[in-house]
Amino acid sequence: MRSILLLALAASTPLASPTVAQSWRVGDRSYHIVARDLDGRTGASRAAMLARVERAAARLCEHEPLTKDRRACVAATVVDAARRSPPLRIALAERDATALATR
Repeated sequence: MRSILLLALAASTPLASPTVAQSWRVGDRSYHIVARDLDGRTGASRAAMLARVERAAARLCEHEPLTKDRRACVAATVVDAARRSPPLRIALAERDATALATR
């Protein structure tokens, strides 16, 4: 896999003052995503985190020439990031369950 995502998640309740979500590129192969403003215990926050990770993954994979390859790169990058983040794993499962229920 070519891309790696680094996450900085708050393990507890979000900070009292709202913080701006930040992400920045670290080298050629990773983004650092700060999500202290999200609470990984709520579904909406987990979905927001998943969206941030997918946006960063899309930026990491934009070098792929074919759309099919970009999609595969993004999916693999998100799955790799979810291995290291329990709230992100839950967000993926929740999204998959919702997609399955709407079929």
